[in-house]
Amino acid sequence: MITSETFRETFLKPMATTLKDIARKLNISVSTVSYALNGGSRSVPEKVRLAVIEVAREMNYRPNRIARSMITGRNHVIGVVPPEMYDNLFLSPYLQLALNGITNEAGHLHQDLLIYTRYSETDGHAIADTILDGRVDGVIFISPHVGQTAVRRISDFGLPCVTVGGVDQEGIPSFRVDNSGGISMLVRHLLDLGHRRIAHIAGLLNMDDAIVRLQAYQNAMLQAGLPAPDEYVVKGRFDIAGGFRAMNELLDLPTPPTAVCCANDEMAIGAIQAVLARGLKVPDDMSVTGFDMTPNSEVVPPGITTVRQPITELAGEAMQAVFQMIEGKECPPSKVLPTELIVRGSTSRPKEDLS
Repeated sequence: MITSETFRETFLKPMATTLKDIARKLNISVSTVSYALNGGSRSVPEKVRLAVIEVAREMNYRPNRIARSMITGRNHVIGVVPPEMYDNLFLSPYLQLALNGITNEAGHLHQDLLIYTRYSETDGHAIADTILDGRVDGVIFISPHVGQTAVRRISDFGLPCVTVGGVDQEGIPSFRVDNSGGISMLVRHLLDLGHRRIAHIAGLLNMDDAIVRLQAYQNAMLQAGLPAPDEYVVKGRFDIAGGFRAMNELLDLPTPPTAVCCANDEMAIGAIQAVLARGLKVPDDMSVTGFDMTPNSEVVPPGITTVRQPITELAGEAMQAVFQMIEGKECPPSKVLPTELIVRGSTSRPKEDLS
């Protein structure tokens, strides 16, 4: 049974204030009110604009975002596509730092974010169609996979698009670090300590960062005149479990390495756990390096020797770039930021023989 109180609350609610109500009270056109509140191609005298804002406040006006976007052609929403979707993705320190940089800059620019969580790397057309449905003004891809068709399709459609990590593509600004230089510094550090049997735990090799880091390791060993046998390169997944599994494979070799250069800090943590589980010590029995300088790399004993890449800064610059493109300004150039070697307790001179 509907009570009189329920009837009043349900059917006799005061209608929300509209632009027409404001226009009627000020005796001006609806379009003038709209331009005063939402902006647009036509300017409004400052005196009129202030009067509209004051009346809108008095009448408790709440803007209709859909209507406003139809007028301005803007949603003030930026899409963000993570590398791939899997359980606990947002526990990844790298992704947390990237999203932090994007979110900080989005707040400064008064933009909202829409994170695409139904992303599938195998169906670039599907994710492109979803992104192109009109909800976002531009999109940021974080470490897109090699050959990802969605990035090119979105750019060709005309939607502003940038990448954090990944390779250069014509008309698509990328913001990344000097991966090759960073790995070269790590290998040189291990060589200077006296290591000659240096292995590499690679990341996902469908991602450009992982490929470049693997190639940099191989080139650094070649330049030093040292072998980098196939069994010294083990694939991981950029996560702790992958580093643990890969290190166990290396420790099972007839001649295991004395040092391991990991493609990121999470795999370095897993590698250290595997060494300790064997009753060995880091760095006495095995030196381990990471890459990224995520917060965990400092607190995990004994502290991981790593390379700092400015993830938060990179992501913030990517956000600025896509906003600049949305504003109709010139497409910004791609940027490569330098890395920095951070030496901690996970590396030392090798023992003569680990086996």
